[in-house]
Amino acid sequence: MGHHSDILLVLALILVAGKLASTAGQRIGLPEAVGKITVGLLVGPAVLGFVHESEALTAFSQIGVVILMFLAGMETDMTTMRQVSVSAFIVALGGVILPFAGGFGVGYAFDLTTTEALFLGAILTATSVSITAQTLRELGLLQGREGTTILAAAVIDDIMGVIVLAFVFASTGSGDPMTSIGQMALFIPGALIVGYFLSGPLSARMEAHLSTEAQLSIVIAAALVYAWGAEEIGGVASVTGAYIAGLLIARTQLVHTVSDGLNWVAYGFFVPVFFVGIGTQADFGSLAEAPGLVAALTIVAILGKIFGCYVTARLTKTPHKGSLLIGVGMMSRGEVALVIAAAGLASGAVGASVFSASIIMTLVTTILTPILLKMVASSGGGSDSTPAGYAFPAEVSGSDAGS
Repeated sequence: MGHHSDILLVLALILVAGKLASTAGQRIGLPEAVGKITVGLLVGPAVLGFVHESEALTAFSQIGVVILMFLAGMETDMTTMRQVSVSAFIVALGGVILPFAGGFGVGYAFDLTTTEALFLGAILTATSVSITAQTLRELGLLQGREGTTILAAAVIDDIMGVIVLAFVFASTGSGDPMTSIGQMALFIPGALIVGYFLSGPLSARMEAHLSTEAQLSIVIAAALVYAWGAEEIGGVASVTGAYIAGLLIARTQLVHTVSDGLNWVAYGFFVPVFFVGIGTQADFGSLAEAPGLVAALTIVAILGKIFGCYVTARLTKTPHKGSLLIGVGMMSRGEVALVIAAAGLASGAVGASVFSASIIMTLVTTILTPILLKMVASSGGGSDSTPAGYAFPAEVSGSDAGS
C-alpha cells in the first residue's frame, strides 16, 4: 500500500479484525491481547502481507502503548505501591541479573564476540509490561499486590537496564555511561517533584474552569509530554514517563473526571492498533538465519525472567502463586528490547543474526506472557492480596475497556 490514504483502510482493517479476534479469543479463554497480536501476524508480512510497517502505523502504535501505561499509572493503588517498593526493587534486581548472565552465556556458547554477548545480556534485561498491564486489568489484578509489584519493578527494571546498557555501550567505545546515568538521575526525580507540586493546583483550576473534553485533552497532552521527556531527556523508555504521569494524575480529582473518556479513546482506537502492530513486526524468515541462537535466546529469556523474579519475590515473603504471577508478568520484552537491539545493530556492535534472534524472542515472550498469566491466575489457590471489590475471574467479558 503506497498511498497516504491507504492508512485509512489499514486502520479500519486493524480495528474490525482486532475486535473480532479478541472476542473470539475470549470465548475460548484467551486474553484479548493475544487475539489482536494474532491478527497482526495474519495480516502482516509473516502470512498474508496486507499490512506492512509504516511511519503512520508506528506513530499510532506508540501513542497506544503510552496511553495504556498512562492508564496503568492512574489505576495504581499508591498505598500498595509504597508497601511493595522494597519488594519491587528486589524483584527488579533478580529480573536484571539472571537474564543478563543468561544472555551473556548464550553469546559465549554460540561463539559470539564479547561485545555481542554483552548486548545479548542487555537485551534480556529489558521488561515491557504494557501487555501484562492489560491482562492484569482483564483479570482484575492490576491494583493487587502482584500487579503493583510488577508495575513498580518494571520502572526500576527500566532504570537498571539503562545503566547496564550505558556500560555496555561504553565497553564498545560508543559513549560515556555517566552521561546516560546523569540524564536519568536528573529527569526522574525532577519529573516527580514538578508534577507533584503542579498537579494539585492545576487540576483544581481545570475542574473549575474547563469542560470535561478540555480536561481530557490536557491530561492526554501531559501523558505525551512526560513520555517524550522520559525518552529524549531522561534516556529511559517513553512508557516509564507515561506511567509516572499516570501516578501523578491519580493523586488528583481528574482521575475520576477523565477516566471514562480516556478508556474510550484508548481501547476504542489506539490500544488495538498497538497490539495488532506488534504482530505485523514478525518476519519468520529470521528463524532461518540462526535457528539455534533464536531457540536458545528465547528459552533463556523466558526462564531467566521467570526464575529471577520468582526467586527474589519469594525472598520478600510473597506466596508461591503471587511470586509466579510476578515472574511471568515480567517476562515480556517488547519495544525496549527492540530499541536496544536496533541500537546495537546501528552501531555495528551486533550482527544481523543477533538482531533477528532478538525480534523473534521479543515476539514469543510477548505472545506467551498473557497466556501464561491467565493460566497462573486461574490455577488453584487464590491470591491473598487481591484487592477488595475485585473479582478473580478466569475471563472478563464486555468491552476492551473492561466495562
